[in-house]
Amino acid sequence: MNALSTVVTIIGTGVILFNFIFASVLSKSQNSILKVFFICILIALLESVNSIFGIFLPTYIHTFCFPIQNILFLLDSFFWAFFFLKVLKDEKSQKNLKILFGITFTISAYLLYSNNITQVSTQVLAVINICKTIFCILYYRNLFKMISSQNLLRDPIFWIVTGVLLYSCISLPIYCLNNYIRLQFPLLIARNIFSISNMFIIIMNIFFIKAFLCTTSLHKE
Repeated sequence: MNALSTVVTIIGTGVILFNFIFASVLSKSQNSILKVFFICILIALLESVNSIFGIFLPTYIHTFCFPIQNILFLLDSFFWAFFFLKVLKDEKSQKNLKILFGITFTISAYLLYSNNITQVSTQVLAVINICKTIFCILYYRNLFKMISSQNLLRDPIFWIVTGVLLYSCISLPIYCLNNYIRLQFPLLIARNIFSISNMFIIIMNIFFIKAFLCTTSLHKE
């Protein structure tokens, strides 16, 4: 891994760790949505720490790193689906979310099974991000029906979903075209392009920080 990827991964881990500490405090509340969100942050932290182990432990990256990362990707998709099931409570949205998650999880598991699980599958990441993007669109569709009755800038769920949507949309073409990029560009440039997706993980977590700030301000009122 090149220097840019290493720096981005380390910074990203620090931001996610900050969010994890914040989320662990808020998860003690009775809000079930925040409890599920805490698990999503925990999985993201495990993914990032696993990546750091892979950077600095050469033997680890060739044995445990990629299989663990792929399993964490599947867990990530499961708990984000659970998060949106908690947010979107109407019957139609619940049905759509369950069907979409079932399709996504099945395709992702098949891709991991049919390909080499000892390598990170950007195809799986692409499929999961398509799923997350559709989840976010379903949220916005429901939100626009009652937008006049809410102050969106003070709504923590709005900031969480917006962060997820931004990351998913930006990183999706990078994951989809990763193999093509590696064939068309020198390895260093290809890795730097891939680092853009990791940069947007950091930006997504900054949106999460804003969500936490909204949550704490609501508790004070």
